[in-house]
Amino acid sequence: MRKPVTKVDLAGNNVMKNMILFALPLMLSSWLQLSFNLADYIICGFFVSDLAVGAIGATGAICSLIVDLFIGLSVGVNVVVSNAFGAKDKVKAERTIGCATLIALVSGLVLALIGATCSRFFLEAMGTSLNMIDMSTDYMTVYFIGVPFLLLYNFSAASLRGMGNSFKPFLYLTIGGVINVIMNIILVLPPFNLGVTGLAIATVSSEVVSSILCYVTLIRGKEFACFQFKNLHFYKSETLNILRIGIPAGIQSMMFDVANVLIQSHINSFGDSTVTGDSSAQRLISFVYTGADAFAQAGVAFVAGNIGAKNKEGVLKSMKWCIIYCVLSDIVLSAIEILLRKPLLGLIIHPGADMEYYNKAMEIAQLCMFINLGTHVLMALVDCLACLERGLGESNLPAFVSLVGICIVRIVYVYTFFMLPELHQMQYLYAAYPISWLLTAISHGICLHYVKKKKLAQL
Repeated sequence: MRKPVTKVDLAGNNVMKNMILFALPLMLSSWLQLSFNLADYIICGFFVSDLAVGAIGATGAICSLIVDLFIGLSVGVNVVVSNAFGAKDKVKAERTIGCATLIALVSGLVLALIGATCSRFFLEAMGTSLNMIDMSTDYMTVYFIGVPFLLLYNFSAASLRGMGNSFKPFLYLTIGGVINVIMNIILVLPPFNLGVTGLAIATVSSEVVSSILCYVTLIRGKEFACFQFKNLHFYKSETLNILRIGIPAGIQSMMFDVANVLIQSHINSFGDSTVTGDSSAQRLISFVYTGADAFAQAGVAFVAGNIGAKNKEGVLKSMKWCIIYCVLSDIVLSAIEILLRKPLLGLIIHPGADMEYYNKAMEIAQLCMFINLGTHVLMALVDCLACLERGLGESNLPAFVSLVGICIVRIVYVYTFFMLPELHQMQYLYAAYPISWLLTAISHGICLHYVKKKKLAQL
């Protein structure tokens, strides 16, 4: 039996094949993570209530808003380690891994404190339904207690991927996810009956396991570079490089989250059944996004690795195949989900005593999927082009473009057109997504053209 390919040559000649080998574990990792999150929803729907499904969904936008800035720093870790790997600079790679670990620990503890103490305040500010807010607060509080381990996993996984190894983060996430599902069932069913709190505890437990396994691999020293406790230090050069690339990447993610929090607050105003339908659809749409995003993240590693190796042809090939794979995967996955929307939604939303609630939730969920998935290839382009800009070493520009194109455009749209009485309906609220994606994709395409010319001239 052949051993699985665990390392990929980022600066090799066969970019077409190597990018698939690198991206597939990334894609499967993301899908597994989403599947385990989806298991929360399925178990919630079966053993708690559809209202609990909405309660967990109501926390998604605000949790992402608070955490994504720091998860964005892992992009900086990926790029800096990839550069060091391409240049065969082991010392720089090990200093980066130690520095990244310290950043994850410090920022994780700060976020845990903020999230655990302010969860209810944030949810009230978003207009979360009184029927859901207690469950939402319980889930969100426990979730933030586990954020340090979430960041440690993301930073250590980014370090491994930066050295061409995307298989082991996938394997460790799988192990953690299986633990998540098992604990979900144990904690929700008698004798514990912990409801959404039990689901949050299971999620945190899986993050603890996955992060520990990643660091065991880095400590064992069988990769290009290893983790050493003596490198737990804010090295000036490595820290600045991680922050230079990572902070704008995190801000870009936050721009999506700010816009989504705004939209979520308006969704909340349409009632509990609408919140349940929307949150269920968004869980499924996430599979399409992460499928394309795997190739976008591969693009970051391949472009950065080829820049470290000063391989101009490799940079161009990496950019070409990244865009092709992102677009194709998004189109195929969107089509599959649209065709299978009813059975997929049936896993989460269940008919009960209140059929009116069920019918409304299903109606909103299908509307959300039609509008989002029908135009989602635009979102894939936004993600792909922005990642390529970061791989080329330019992180401020894509962050600014996303600030304007995603955040500001949606805010203007929601508070102008959507507020017109004849347009104050869910289909027009969902229209904010494709409008902002189209404008942002065009802007990123123009910016990438000029960033590429400048970087290739330097090489």
